[in-house]
Amino acid sequence: MKTLKLLILFCSIALYSQSQTVSVGENEAILENQKIKIEFNLEAGTYSGVCKADGTFMFSDATFLLDRGQKMWNLPPLLIKAEEISTAIGKKLRVWYIPEKGYDPIRFLDICLFDNSPKIIFRWGVKNDFDYEVRVRQADVLYEGRLFDGQHPTNAKVLRGGAGAEPNFVEETWKIDALNSTMLTYNDSLSESKRRTIVAGGYKYAEFYREIEIYAGRKTGTSDGEFSYQGKQPYITFSITDPQGKRIAPHTTWVSEDSYYLDFITEDPFISLEQYGKELAKVNHANPNRYNFPTLCGWMVSTKSLGEGKPINNSPALVDQMELARERGLNKYTSLAVRLEPDFYCYGDFGNTQQGWWDDEHWAKFGSLKAPYETFSKFSSGVQEKGGRVFTYFQSSMPSNDFAVAHPDWMLNKDISLLHTDHYHHRPLVRYDYSNHDFQKYMLAMWSRLGNDGVKGIKFDYPETAWASGGGFDDKSFTTTSAYREVFKLCREGMGKEAFIHERNLGGKTHENAPRLDCTVGIVDLQRVWGDASHFEPEMASRMGLRWYKQGVAYRYYPDGKSFYLKGVALSAKDRRTFLTLVGLLSGRIELGTSIGSMTDSMFYDLTRMFPTLPNGKSFRPVDCFLGNEHPSVYVYDVVPGWKQLIMVNNDTKNAQDISAPFSGDQVATGSMGCNAERKYVVFDFWNSKSLGVYSGNDTFVRHLDKGEALIYSVKELKAYPQIIGTNRHVMCGMFEVENEEWNKNRRELSFVTKLIGGEPMKIFVHVPDGLKVKEVKSEATATIDLNGNDMTITLTASDKNANLPINIYFSN
Repeated sequence: MKTLKLLILFCSIALYSQSQTVSVGENEAILENQKIKIEFNLEAGTYSGVCKADGTFMFSDATFLLDRGQKMWNLPPLLIKAEEISTAIGKKLRVWYIPEKGYDPIRFLDICLFDNSPKIIFRWGVKNDFDYEVRVRQADVLYEGRLFDGQHPTNAKVLRGGAGAEPNFVEETWKIDALNSTMLTYNDSLSESKRRTIVAGGYKYAEFYREIEIYAGRKTGTSDGEFSYQGKQPYITFSITDPQGKRIAPHTTWVSEDSYYLDFITEDPFISLEQYGKELAKVNHANPNRYNFPTLCGWMVSTKSLGEGKPINNSPALVDQMELARERGLNKYTSLAVRLEPDFYCYGDFGNTQQGWWDDEHWAKFGSLKAPYETFSKFSSGVQEKGGRVFTYFQSSMPSNDFAVAHPDWMLNKDISLLHTDHYHHRPLVRYDYSNHDFQKYMLAMWSRLGNDGVKGIKFDYPETAWASGGGFDDKSFTTTSAYREVFKLCREGMGKEAFIHERNLGGKTHENAPRLDCTVGIVDLQRVWGDASHFEPEMASRMGLRWYKQGVAYRYYPDGKSFYLKGVALSAKDRRTFLTLVGLLSGRIELGTSIGSMTDSMFYDLTRMFPTLPNGKSFRPVDCFLGNEHPSVYVYDVVPGWKQLIMVNNDTKNAQDISAPFSGDQVATGSMGCNAERKYVVFDFWNSKSLGVYSGNDTFVRHLDKGEALIYSVKELKAYPQIIGTNRHVMCGMFEVENEEWNKNRRELSFVTKLIGGEPMKIFVHVPDGLKVKEVKSEATATIDLNGNDMTITLTASDKNANLPINIYFSN
């Protein structure tokens, strides 16, 4: 037996060693695993990526460049050599580019493969053999790889990896210039219309951000700093970049922490993107905190344009709102976060604000903290005693003038010489230096104090102001990207992993064209996808929905607070339920622009249908996004095998429409739910509380939706016995409020456990096969039964307290 175990062990080692192989010759180096082959031409310094399943070159003759600049000069003569490097998780190929003349530093590219995996990881570094410091700003780890060699792409589509408020659509082209990441999918007409997909983007983040470009013609710089493209050959380029770059000391070898991800093996774009999202989260240790409660925004409610004009953006008023929420019973469903926004701007007191001081004295001075809650400690205690939690608000790099005068060394370039110059509040001329060690200590102490005072969440407003593209750092080891990340890292370190950190990165021309990036992944929980807006419109849903592979995995996204009123008039039930469904399920973060006291009972009831929110790890997939729609209209969530939740959306805000989704079929090509064509399914409409009957897996599900309407359906594989198909408690139709559902054939017994809300009647909808009748119901709750054909409704009412109660229903012929 011992000999057999040793033999098995040696065979396993041999198989593993063969799964990733490196061969280095005089003019060629090859790295491969079971799926991928990377071929390096060491004479030319170029390399190609091959799909081993059919021998297709997915890119060809790419190279590795460093700081190519706006106009590329002739490359110096290079010595190119390769070596094999073994790691704990696989083998990598390191290729050195050693200039024999000129001023280019030595650079190296690491390409890593893993056992039986479709992913390729690109890492890189620089060896500075000069006597002076070298500053590296851009690495093209894959420069101008030729695309589509031996292929003919048809039906090409791309999707950019949006961040912040960046618009993201599925575009019907193969060309794209994007930040963060990109997906390209197409059919190859020369290979029987085989689908091919490329997903590439940022992997580990530290000091640089990512760009990816797919274009036609070789890219060359022009005299005015722009680029031109010559020819028609398709190319792909992956860049790791930063405005300031990394300083590398003389006679030092530096290995970058920033890396790139590529998968050209996985054919299904949904699966490929979801694999990437999980990898992005894993390598950056991302597990975004779940906003399992609504947030009341004091600022939004206090405005007339977005809210009610009700002055609740102060500590006593928000404690009162928490008391109203408690009295209405919100704590039976979830808690409430109240956000105090100390948003006094530079215009009111000669540039003096709370910003930078961030202490109770200054927050009180400008009216945010008031007696009897004149400190954050008292404010937090007052809210927590009523079952809620306190959030607040910071302006990322908009220092108060008197704070800058007190601490000039804590500002970029140690320069406050333009303090007197008038400016827009979001474009300050004096800003914090987050690389300064004394300022870092000050910030860390402040965050620790605020966390100890009971504050649970922070909204970082105007984070674009912390994007110091012009540098000016006290610590020269910082890049623009790492200094930006430092804003949020200090908060995370000081307040702990449970703190809710929100990055409101809007970018765009208004905000100095600061890029909207994934670089805060693993630090920040939440990014906003829209400007200030308490209304709802279709693109808000698609900006979140088309990031489904990162949503609840690497980040959470949301489209600002939403109000139950528009210009003082209550929204219809249809419009109210539409935004609750789409924001609640595609985001998981519901922020309110309507005060608790202004909610009608129906508004309050509908809000509570959204909690608990979906857990991390999976989100609704926009299954029809590749069918040419501007905005997805069909989203699917796989609860467990045989059970899907389906959102259907009419994105036409002027006309009613039929929205359809096949039950089965190729999801990319048809936008199907992904059901089994050989099975039958029973469908339940949550908001209308009714069964829609039984469908074949070959059918197409069609619903007529009102203009701008979204509805959610439960789709369950039909059983030969009674089964729960929905409830009135939660939009996920039993995912949270029903447990341990079982059918005992011998006793003809349906049993389950329900999570009842004290005092609220809960309806459970059951599909009953022909010929069965209810014989008996056993439950500690008051129960009534209504059986109409195959549709049975059980109404359960518990006492005033929440309870988890077993239910047993017995049937007879």
